[in-house]
Amino acid sequence: MMRSTTPALAVLLIGSSAMLGGCATMSPEECMVADWYRIGEQDARAGRSNDFLAQRAGDCDEAGYPADVDAWRAGFEDGLLSFCTIDEGFRFGLEGQRYQNSCPTGLERDFLEGYDLGHNIHQLSARVDASRRELERINRQLRDLEREERPDREEIADVRERRDRVSDRLRAEEVELATLRGVAQGRGFRLR
Repeated sequence: MMRSTTPALAVLLIGSSAMLGGCATMSPEECMVADWYRIGEQDARAGRSNDFLAQRAGDCDEAGYPADVDAWRAGFEDGLLSFCTIDEGFRFGLEGQRYQNSCPTGLERDFLEGYDLGHNIHQLSARVDASRRELERINRQLRDLEREERPDREEIADVRERRDRVSDRLRAEEVELATLRGVAQGRGFRLR
């Protein structure tokens, strides 16, 4: 038995179910009006693996709306053609996303070339940020120690030494990050 709904009701149902959240990949209302081809395409473009279909299908089966597996797979295959490119790999890595081995062998090499560079920039950026925060904490600690009524010269010397080590590490990380960003720009990748 096919269930139908008006487009306005479908939008209302999807919108209200999105606000409710939860662990399900799809609500019963979304299952009722699902465009399985488009969902498959979106899943591929989001970097999900084809295993994600099982979760979506399970949610919809529980709600009494069977998944159109063939339509989802067709959309997923088409979505992979857009996702599994060197530029999308770079963007995905730069955003810190985890690659789930979704690209087919023939497309994966280019994707991974971009992904590895973007992911390395993302990780190095996080390390630079962490080193900057650490250096700020050390500088605050040093100021507090120097303002004490009876400053402990030995502790101040230790903190200054630690500050210098972190500062040197930060400079090296910043140079490495600038180099990687330069490589990316030289290869035509867009950085944010």
